[in-house]
Amino acid sequence: MAIQWPLVLFSLLAGAGGAMLAFAGLSQLLGGSRTVRRRAVWCALALFVIGGLCSVAHLASPLNAISAVTNLLSFSGISIELMLLGASFIAGAAYLVLTREEGRNGAVRVVAVLAVIFGVAIGFFCGHGYVIDAQPTWSTETLPLAYLGTSLALGAFAYALVAAATKTPADKAASAEELGGKLWPAVLVCAVVDAVGILAYGLFLGLDAVAAQGVLFWGGAVACGVIGVLACAIAGMTALAAKAPAPLAVAGVACAAIGGVALRMLMWACATGYINLFSHGIPSVMLNL
Repeated sequence: MAIQWPLVLFSLLAGAGGAMLAFAGLSQLLGGSRTVRRRAVWCALALFVIGGLCSVAHLASPLNAISAVTNLLSFSGISIELMLLGASFIAGAAYLVLTREEGRNGAVRVVAVLAVIFGVAIGFFCGHGYVIDAQPTWSTETLPLAYLGTSLALGAFAYALVAAATKTPADKAASAEELGGKLWPAVLVCAVVDAVGILAYGLFLGLDAVAAQGVLFWGGAVACGVIGVLACAIAGMTALAAKAPAPLAVAGVACAAIGGVALRMLMWACATGYINLFSHGIPSVMLNL
């Protein structure tokens, strides 16, 4: 099946934006820099917008996009994605409005909790919409787990990069203060979820399938998305993170992005049957046009 690039980009960018939003929410709850949180939320909103535009581009026609919005209550895969995208954007925008001034701690904490929930959920459900019986290589819960893991890893390193680029009053990177000093352990947790998801989906596909897509699986998904991401996250637990947090975060973003794209390419490359579903089926069936 041909790789649907708008969907590849939408799921990864929206999922990474959700992860950044979730990290900002955790920072609000556990402790960290207000400046880092606000910058991260702005980045998350930008990723939501870009990802949303990719999704609209895939629908090909403004009429299809309008129909997708008006059919939200169908609770199809695409409607759930759109609802979570909207909810995440609203949570991020509300956080920015509420934190413009001090003294709104109660409301901010509520929004922070919602940001964590919506931010994690969008990464998972961007993959869950593909779990259908008619497509054997997609009919597994390891697929949304892999989508979630890759999104979390990319968003976590992106948040670490924002923290590394933000200076404290002592002219040091704000990374050490984030999440109550537990930023890199949190990044490592995301990297582990990423590795588990990718490897679990690879095992589901089987050795024959992944061998036929060796460059994508072993080169992109495993070498970058598993080994590279884990290596960067583990390095973040050492003194290296204090000395050079920005280069480490950049390397993590690069590995997570390559791994996330490779995982999604692998999903499409290993698909079977109804090769024209996504070019003809969406307007006529999924959107009731």
